[in-house]
Amino acid sequence: MSDTSRSEALARLQTVVDGIPRIQQWSSTTEPFDRWRRHADDSVASVFGHGSRHARDLALILDRMNPEWKLVYPDTPGPVEQSKCRVSELYGADTLLDSMISDVKDLWPKEPDDEASEEETDSESFEGPSDSTAEISEPFDPTEIKIDTKNVTVDLIMRRIYRNEIDLNPDFQRNSGIWDRIRQSRLIESLLLRIPIPVFYMAADNEDNWQVVDGLQRLDTLKNFLIDKTLSLQGLQYLKDFQGCSYNSLPRPMQRRIDETQLYCHVIQPGTPPEVMFNVFNRINTGGKPLLPQEIRHALNPGRAREFINGLAKDPYFLKATDHGVSAKRMADRECVLRFVAFHCRLEEYKGDLDGFLVSAMKALNDPAAEAKLNTLREDFRAAMQLAFDLFGSDAFRRPRHDSLRRAPINKPLFESWAVNLARIRDPTDRNRLFERREDVKERFAALMDDDEFEQSISIGTQWSTRVNIRFGRIARLVQDVLA
Repeated sequence: MSDTSRSEALARLQTVVDGIPRIQQWSSTTEPFDRWRRHADDSVASVFGHGSRHARDLALILDRMNPEWKLVYPDTPGPVEQSKCRVSELYGADTLLDSMISDVKDLWPKEPDDEASEEETDSESFEGPSDSTAEISEPFDPTEIKIDTKNVTVDLIMRRIYRNEIDLNPDFQRNSGIWDRIRQSRLIESLLLRIPIPVFYMAADNEDNWQVVDGLQRLDTLKNFLIDKTLSLQGLQYLKDFQGCSYNSLPRPMQRRIDETQLYCHVIQPGTPPEVMFNVFNRINTGGKPLLPQEIRHALNPGRAREFINGLAKDPYFLKATDHGVSAKRMADRECVLRFVAFHCRLEEYKGDLDGFLVSAMKALNDPAAEAKLNTLREDFRAAMQLAFDLFGSDAFRRPRHDSLRRAPINKPLFESWAVNLARIRDPTDRNRLFERREDVKERFAALMDDDEFEQSISIGTQWSTRVNIRFGRIARLVQDVLA
């Protein structure tokens, strides 16, 4: 039993339960599921302990539910058909969590000031601090968020787009132009009917140019209709008289109605600290295809860092070592590269916050002082990729096949821990010796996979600093033993 109070333990488990009905809706993207899973793992571990039976059982169920298989590794048949969570897994998680809640009620002592029964407690409500002047500093100081709200017309937004002062094609946004003509037409119809449309979110640079954070499809539609003149209205529900009209063929009063429509834009100012920007991006993106963490990191770090990571993700050494097994879709390949860079340069500084760690690594790459080190970093990366391929061939960075004929997908924790350890072998003699003893390397690695502690370090709670230290340390020891 942890030191967590009874009411706090119940509240933590209830937040996990509340996410279960939404899992079926998350099958089109991994990010909401990943966030919920991290929350579920942490919540259960904080109540029952990391190695508890409940934590292990939940991890097994969540592994079967994970929709990531079909997205990051689209050619790999996953355990979840069509990336959908089966009812049996949903029911299993729900039942297990009910069991956990029952255990808390049975084992945790009731708190003396808990007068209301559990049935009367609304899990959605809470009491805030009684002192209205209490300061909030976690996860960040709210005073550091710099967001201006601007009330602008469609005409002004179009002029900004025409002058390239709004970037509709930032390389972290890959889903522009996916609305069909009917959906685009109905957005224009909404403007003609004076129906308000949702707010837009932008990120400004130092010259007040904007990148689109949320609202890309709507802006793309307006550009098609008003600037490019490539959209003619189709499938209108109410204004049938305007069916087939382009902007130029609309009556002038209707043109003016669109041009003068007021839009609300929340603009994130450039003075906002990177870690705060990351959190804001993550919360803002609530549309049909939210940005993943690597896409957000990419958005917030233009310049040398972005170009360097992109270059390594396309490097022939990386593509050969991974056998093209890490999809470029949603920047999974760039995240692998960034993990290598971060852990290779700063492994000893890792404290358990992977998102913050990777953001700091990109920020460090943009530091002018880092420019002299980029060539060495690139050569270390290529050497690690070549050596990994020499040792494992097309099975590099994957779980050993054993008796299975089907090859496992790339495992990101294995990628970062093997790549960093191999990159640190700089003596050509040691590299040659390791290559000559490659069969010994593979046998020792297969034996290492039978170690439950190591297996967990690449499967469950992989961000925890203890798990990171285990996998990096065990592989380092394996390499040292082979070279001895």
